[in-house]
Amino acid sequence: MDHNLTWSSSDKRRTIPLERVDSLLGQELFVTDWRQVDRVHLDHFHWSVDEVDEKSDMLANKNFPRGEDNVDGFMLLSLMTSAFFNNFPLGGKDVVAWNYGLDRVRFPATVYLEHHIRMRAVLTHVDRKDSGLLTTNQVVMEIREQERPAMLAQFLVMLTTLKGD
Repeated sequence: MDHNLTWSSSDKRRTIPLERVDSLLGQELFVTDWRQVDRVHLDHFHWSVDEVDEKSDMLANKNFPRGEDNVDGFMLLSLMTSAFFNNFPLGGKDVVAWNYGLDRVRFPATVYLEHHIRMRAVLTHVDRKDSGLLTTNQVVMEIREQERPAMLAQFLVMLTTLKGD
């Protein structure tokens, strides 16, 4: 698969031990490479959420400027998962990082197929819970050569240390 169509995986992924989490507060955790969404992946996304002409009311999308080339905000949100977990530096051998949810998501600018996007993540908060460390990460998905970002989100990731038997 063309590298431009996938989020790269960082060599630094899961290499920072949880004991160092406090020293990373306010720090940028990673920036992905630039990538594009292609027509095949966009069509597959639409199919996966039942947005197909034969079964769905597609009038709103057809009326949207360049509706066929518009990358849906929820597709961008779904891409955040692979970008994040291919690059998130906190972890280790016995640590599981899992999606705990989102506190806020906004899509300030529209992404079209010709756009290149990348994601930045900053660690903004750590909450110690009985089940592990709950991290809040400010995510910005940028569009190359555009002032407004494609997406802003507060992504929550729970880090849990596996217990031995």
